[in-house]
Amino acid sequence: MHKVDVVGLWVVLLSIFLIGFGCAATSSTAASFIIDGCTFVFEGSSIGVSSGECSSGIASGYFFCETGSPAISWATTDIGRGCSMGLDTYSLGDDFCCPSGMFCNETSAGSGLFRCDPRLAVCSDQSNEVDCNNTGCIWLDLSGECTDNARKKDCGYYTTQATCLADRWDIGTSGIGTELCGSMIDCGGKTFGVPDGECGCQWNATAPLGKKCQLSMNVTEMFYSGTPDKFECSNVYELGNCTDGIQNVTWYSSSNIISGFGSGVIPPECLGVLGCSSGESTRFCGEPIIKLPGISLFSLFASLFIIGFYYLLLDKIKYKRGFNLL
Repeated sequence: MHKVDVVGLWVVLLSIFLIGFGCAATSSTAASFIIDGCTFVFEGSSIGVSSGECSSGIASGYFFCETGSPAISWATTDIGRGCSMGLDTYSLGDDFCCPSGMFCNETSAGSGLFRCDPRLAVCSDQSNEVDCNNTGCIWLDLSGECTDNARKKDCGYYTTQATCLADRWDIGTSGIGTELCGSMIDCGGKTFGVPDGECGCQWNATAPLGKKCQLSMNVTEMFYSGTPDKFECSNVYELGNCTDGIQNVTWYSSSNIISGFGSGVIPPECLGVLGCSSGESTRFCGEPIIKLPGISLFSLFASLFIIGFYYLLLDKIKYKRGFNLL
């Protein structure tokens, strides 16, 4: 192996180490990648969306991932089937995928193509279902309110077992607390995944009144021998009013081991990163409840500097060799 090749190998290894060190320095737990779905870029960051779902969190309503082989990526503010959630038909009052303040609008009659356009009316000002639907909003009959989109709700919106399990508005896959559904996390020295189809609203008959319909996530160890560690995490949320852009959030959590975990204990850091430890906090209105950590800027810039320095050195060596051959 040439000397330059050896140097290159060490540069790559050192860069990988620095990036990994930065992740550890930022948080002991890191989100990895989407198991089955689409990846979009939003405000300079990579956003993962599970197959068949509308984007949530900081990019709520901006993207839709249509189920297919491969999955089809839609930006809902572009003409296509994004805001209609993969369908070529849409009627006012149906569920849709758009950013706050926008509604799903057919670009021309009978085209089967749609785009999110600005809404001229305020949803909360509409007091009945007809006016609500006609303004491109969604009427939530169980609470008797007109809302921008159902993704602002959690599973606790449903008050009966039948409505909870039916989950008409797909709150269990795109509502509050679902930020980690369809992704992988590192915690407790292992890699766990929350596969598509393992998030949803589940009915807990023993829970207090008003908290019986809960967001349930099955979390599975991804790389294992023998029996994988697997557990269920359930959450229900109480959201305060938005005042000056700030909202109080309280959540009630429970967890249950499904398999594995010879110690009989789920690592607390895993419960923490999943938001599966009861607590309370404040957030900016609309901000994700579960935040995914990333790579520190220091590690990123340090790695880029080392790689750049290596290629500068490589060019100098090639230049000297060429000069000696003259």
